[in-house]
Amino acid sequence: MSGKMLLLLMIYTAILLADLPRLKKLDRREIFAYSAMLLLSVYLGINYIFDLKWPFLEEAAAALIGEPARRIIEFLKVPS
Repeated sequence: MSGKMLLLLMIYTAILLADLPRLKKLDRREIFAYSAMLLLSVYLGINYIFDLKWPFLEEAAAALIGEPARRIIEFLKVPS
């Protein structure tokens, strides 16, 4: 577990060092999008480090928006 944690810490440090100069120039909306993607990767990183059985991103998205998306697809189908 500590090896995985060290690996992810090194990866996030490298990302932060590479992106820090660019982050200072971004607008608020772009920083929000960057933060959202970073939080998703932290979620996956925590799942990786502790070997949790949390839902993967696709499963979480299906639980959140699966039913409305299915209804939209059914509505848009063209009868043959």
